[in-house]
Amino acid sequence: MLAATRDFEDLGEPDDWSVAQQKLALAHRGTGDLNKALHFISIARRTGATDAPMQRVRLDTAHGHILLSDPATRDDGLTALDQAAKLAAQYGMSHQLASIESIRKTAGG
Repeated sequence: MLAATRDFEDLGEPDDWSVAQQKLALAHRGTGDLNKALHFISIARRTGATDAPMQRVRLDTAHGHILLSDPATRDDGLTALDQAAKLAAQYGMSHQLASIESIRKTAGG
């Protein structure tokens, strides 16, 4: 994954770079390394060049998912998921809404 993100950086593709950072963040969350997960999701949120609703929903959902993984940031995670759900509903993104709801259920929220 790191090699792929470097390739995107070399190509000057900021949206792809942001998505790659988001995927790295979720991969680190999956292994339980929340510090690295937060580091990479922070990069993804800073470098996303587009404000396309789908990308915003994906970033907010990933950020919320990571924050839910730590009891100390659980409320912030729920807030991020609320934001993502509101935007997804506004643009009729039913698949993303279902994904957000699944994350909430899994996290007990």
